[in-house]
Amino acid sequence: MIITLYSQHKRQTIFMRITLSILAFIFIQQSYAQGFESLCNDGLRSLRKKEYKNAINNFERAAMMSNTEEEKIYALANLAFSYQVTGDIRNALENYNKALMINREEITLMQQRAGLYMYLDSIDKALADYTFILQKEPGNSSALFYRAHIYTQSGEYSKARADYHLLMQIDPNDNNTRLGYARLYQKEKRYNECLMLLGQLIEDNPSRAEFYISRSDVSREMGHTELALLDVDKAIELEPENANFHNLKSILLDKLGKKEAARRSQSKANMLKNKQ
Repeated sequence: MIITLYSQHKRQTIFMRITLSILAFIFIQQSYAQGFESLCNDGLRSLRKKEYKNAINNFERAAMMSNTEEEKIYALANLAFSYQVTGDIRNALENYNKALMINREEITLMQQRAGLYMYLDSIDKALADYTFILQKEPGNSSALFYRAHIYTQSGEYSKARADYHLLMQIDPNDNNTRLGYARLYQKEKRYNECLMLLGQLIEDNPSRAEFYISRSDVSREMGHTELALLDVDKAIELEPENANFHNLKSILLDKLGKKEAARRSQSKANMLKNKQ
């Protein structure tokens, strides 16, 4: 009888242990799922508050806790972006690569990665990404724009023109596309077309300093230093705190033989840079 009771007690104890283990496992699984979502939400809140170290920590933990490929990609993408906004390009690129190894069809992530390749001057890799994106989304205007820029800089002018032509069909009034086309004309030394297009941009956007600087650059390249200086002066009028504009003015003044004025402009540029 004692043996029987002992056996029953033992069986009950074993059963309780098994039951508790199952309950514990269920609790862990529930906490696991809730933990991923909670970590991601905390990470997003940290990003909004610009608390980037906290965001990185949350998304790193979320990536380790992810249950599915979709969760993993989501955590890695946010982790990469968190690194990117801190200027840590190496870790940003590493995590975009990890996410794209799981699913190469994530076009948004590939665009982010291509942008980092552009920043790092890894032009061939950026070109490969933009070309892949355009195979999937032929009307992707961002990918078209940056690929056109790459083609322009690498001297593949006919390919650049084809991409700009598509962009103009998508939105003929887009200022970035028009400026890109102007720079293509400049590269080809088609100065008349370039200046005409820049003139139209300035007429449509008289308060955009960058367009005056672009026209100034063309005038300088053509040897029209005084015309170049006029446009730089207009750009400075619009953005007086831009150190680069004052530095450019100094270079042009020096070229015109106005040494003292050039020195003053350079001093102004240096002062503005030190304030930044």
